[in-house]
Amino acid sequence: MFELLETTQSLQDFVEKIADCEWLALDTEFLREKTYYSKLCLVQIEAEGHRACIDPLSIDDLTPLYDLLKNPDIIKVLHAAHQDLEIFNNLLGQVPAPIFDTQIAAAVLGLGDQMGYARLIEKMLNVTLPKTQTRTDWSKRPLKSAQLEYAIDDVRYLAKIYPKMHEQLVSKDRLKWLDKDFERVENPQTYAIHARERWKKVRGNQVLKRPQLAVLRELAEWREKLAEKTNRPRKWILSDDILLDISRQQPSNKNELMDIRGLSSERVEKNHAIWLKLIQTGSHCKEADMPELPRSKKPTPAQNTLIDMLMLVLQIQAKKHGITPMVIASRKQIANMVQSGDSTLSDDWRGAMVNEPFADIIAGKKILRVIDRKVELDTP
Repeated sequence: MFELLETTQSLQDFVEKIADCEWLALDTEFLREKTYYSKLCLVQIEAEGHRACIDPLSIDDLTPLYDLLKNPDIIKVLHAAHQDLEIFNNLLGQVPAPIFDTQIAAAVLGLGDQMGYARLIEKMLNVTLPKTQTRTDWSKRPLKSAQLEYAIDDVRYLAKIYPKMHEQLVSKDRLKWLDKDFERVENPQTYAIHARERWKKVRGNQVLKRPQLAVLRELAEWREKLAEKTNRPRKWILSDDILLDISRQQPSNKNELMDIRGLSSERVEKNHAIWLKLIQTGSHCKEADMPELPRSKKPTPAQNTLIDMLMLVLQIQAKKHGITPMVIASRKQIANMVQSGDSTLSDDWRGAMVNEPFADIIAGKKILRVIDRKVELDTP
């Protein structure tokens, strides 16, 4: 059973019932196909046996909900929390900390890397969740009972697995391992918009040279700011392909802009003066200030040998703790570490697991030895 809350009073009544809870399960349904910011369409909460679907499109004043989420004494339990927290950070002006992300916790418990919610529920509770509403339009009203049942399942079972996961983390002495991951999730900078850096995410940018990247940086920043201001998807303003073509060709007048494939005469007429100015700004960028994509170099044969050894160490440590090796680090991360001349992977639980054996292998204090047909760390 659950409540459907469509008025401020019903929301207030529900919040009062769970106001003293130590933790709550939280999820959202939203749309983003036609907007820059995600449109919040539904909020699902369970706490102390009370469940509710909160309709933000019907409720005039969501203050009771916001006050609940801002309460620092209540742990908010979510799965793959990034998008949900991004929405609340925009609405509340802060991340509703403290957070417990069951996807991150699943990795620490050795259940799998980047595990989806349905798979996690099936693995922990042997419950198969329906997938019938995955393509639903959550902005349409009224919501059907099947949609609401589908939505409430996201917190119904989240509330069941959280105590289990917490107990397992405590018993394995791994609860503190999550601290730095959760600190990153709770940091508002994680969700900050860096318009000046948006060029790095334009698909296909690796084909451009540095002077062309300087133009792309100006155009991508303009697009990002306009998308945010007008709350429209970036691609509705200019697609990545068009950004690349303008940056590559660097038109010097309106007629040359007209020749860019995919640009309508109406759009060029409206924006040509802005675009030409941005092209000029980027093309006059000093070489020292030009953006540059990191170019990965192939490891040397000696580096590859060390990378292979460290990957074996990684697998040994992962198996020792019952964790998937990819959760700790990828081969690319190990390669970057070796090529940089470092021996430290990270300063979180992943690093705590492998930093010392990595350093010992590199310094020759430890070796890899085959014992009983198994590769193990050993002293020379």
